[in-house]
Amino acid sequence: MRTRKALPVLMSLSCVVLILFIFILPCSGNVVNYPNTVSTAREIIWKTIISGGGNSASVAVMDRGNIVYSEGFGPADRSLNRLVDRDTRFNIGSTSKMFAAVAILLLADDGKLSLEDPVVKHIPEFVMKDPRYRDITVRMLFNHSSGLPGSTFVFGYRADEDHQTLLLETLKNAVLKHTPGEMSIYCNDGFTLAEIIVERVSGKSFASFVTERIFSPLEMRNSGESVGVTGGKIAEFYDEEGNKYPPEVVTVLGAGGLSSTPEDLCRFGDSFAPGGMNILSDSSLKDVLKEQPTPFSSLLKGDALLDAFGWDYALLPAYRENGYQVLGKSGGTLFYSTNLQILPQERLAIAVTYSGQAGAAKATHRIMEALMKDKGLPGPKPVSPVKPPEPQPIPDEFLKLAGFYVNTQEAVRMIFDNESHTLNVYSLASPSEDEEAKENKEKPILSLVHNGGLFHDFATGYRYYFLTGEKTVYLVMEEVPQYGADIPMYQKIDPVEKPESLSVVMDGRFWLIRNASPFAQLPDDLLVKSEEYGDLPGYVKFFGVNRVETPDFGAIAATGFRDQCNIQLFKKDGAIRLKAIQFVYSSEDIAGTLVPGENTIVIGSEGENEWRKVEQGGIMSIEKPANGRVIIFPRRQVEKVYDSIIDSSEISVPGGSLVFLAGEPGDSFSIIVR
Repeated sequence: MRTRKALPVLMSLSCVVLILFIFILPCSGNVVNYPNTVSTAREIIWKTIISGGGNSASVAVMDRGNIVYSEGFGPADRSLNRLVDRDTRFNIGSTSKMFAAVAILLLADDGKLSLEDPVVKHIPEFVMKDPRYRDITVRMLFNHSSGLPGSTFVFGYRADEDHQTLLLETLKNAVLKHTPGEMSIYCNDGFTLAEIIVERVSGKSFASFVTERIFSPLEMRNSGESVGVTGGKIAEFYDEEGNKYPPEVVTVLGAGGLSSTPEDLCRFGDSFAPGGMNILSDSSLKDVLKEQPTPFSSLLKGDALLDAFGWDYALLPAYRENGYQVLGKSGGTLFYSTNLQILPQERLAIAVTYSGQAGAAKATHRIMEALMKDKGLPGPKPVSPVKPPEPQPIPDEFLKLAGFYVNTQEAVRMIFDNESHTLNVYSLASPSEDEEAKENKEKPILSLVHNGGLFHDFATGYRYYFLTGEKTVYLVMEEVPQYGADIPMYQKIDPVEKPESLSVVMDGRFWLIRNASPFAQLPDDLLVKSEEYGDLPGYVKFFGVNRVETPDFGAIAATGFRDQCNIQLFKKDGAIRLKAIQFVYSSEDIAGTLVPGENTIVIGSEGENEWRKVEQGGIMSIEKPANGRVIIFPRRQVEKVYDSIIDSSEISVPGGSLVFLAGEPGDSFSIIVR
């Protein structure tokens, strides 16, 4: 799922010591037979928590249908001294996508749909500006090859949006990034469409269908909608200051809105294995386990991620060498991280969940290696260090590939140095940046040495190569660590011969959101700074990089990467607005000024967010309505210093700060500045 910056979770040394001696829970299963599995799990999970990567965690391992190891780590709720145990639920984020995949396959087994059906057959009101949308099939939603732009939803603290209607309305004005089926690019919105299809075809809500057809048969008693919807025995989230946040709500059930436990996830994983409690037909089991390649995959030197039916991968090359297929699915929200990994041939399943900012996939990989060792099975061969290769002259075929490239967030310039035989990658400066920032961008962010057609990063050991397709050029990382797959890192773009400019100056301009729910988790999307590139006219940076096509429209430039969107300028009440995905922004000049003394701010009849600026620093006292929200950003920086979701009503505010207010129409806020 789409996760921008989540808060790191730090723990004091005294708390860590206390947890180590008090909060280690008894584990289930015969750990004597799995010593490497247990010790590896404990070491990596405790290391993650102690280093500030997580609040708490849970792990489970299943061998041939039996839970052989299950353990919780840390406090689920500090105020109650309630510890994580085998029944504690965590939000599982995008691991939910596999439940959408199985739901669709169950309907296919029922004869109610085909994977080759066009999506529009089941959702007639699904339309886009791009006529190619009619070619998107149900299957393409699951190997991420639909071409849909990205993610149309937000995390939150209350289920107050109709995410299905929001998606369909947003897509009406969207275009595809590529021809349907051409390449796999991670896409959350495809799974919301799948969620809609499940409801339309089954006649039941997605949650009811999944409960009836998946949770109940597999005896997954501790699984359901997100923890903010169901409540109960959940792992709470705390920030680095120890503040407890409200339980997280994720409404997009098919894309990432379910919660579960590692034990339940292992039961689900075992349902894909021969001899497991299979709820799918043999043909559907075969489909969900096989690779689902795209034409782009064949252009890569090695394997690709996402060439699978809902999984992140349908194999890991390091295991394939020994004849084993390993499948995995990760999930991340702003508050939680989850990973499920299975080895169907041996009926092995491992699941890890964290509360906090951690990477659960790293843990399951390490635990799987230890589990295979305990069982006497051949695991991946250890990676031996390799002597850095000698620099070699760069062939002319590569030199012509110099130029401008983009990734998910920025544009860069690639320059070859024939003397040092290197490829240097530089960030592009914007005119509004100060001299220090511009000077820093004169240093390469990546310096790669050429040898044998590959470009090597001596500092990390990573290798890159250029992939030239029919339409564009990519710089690809070869054999990404942990996965062994090749992943595009940058996509080439061409300078515009006659560059257009947008109707307002974009460089250094701050944009203020106007349609955010008071209960939304939008740490990086409330306040957005747009930029232009001095060396690349005709392009602007908002969420990602856009190519200016008219004075009011910027098209997606990074068509080979996830979560991109067009930007559209328009006017309302004589003032300029910007729309990106479902978000609507005003320029920062609409923010009124808070004066010393009492200030009253009322939310208008349309419920739009209000903004105020603080000219001089001072003490601010805030009174807000029950369903209101106030967030303060210091000196126009994205990192907030105050959020009424967790903070008290009084705060010292530096001058130059921006204040965000959200509520219902007619809500009144009182802010006293002194």
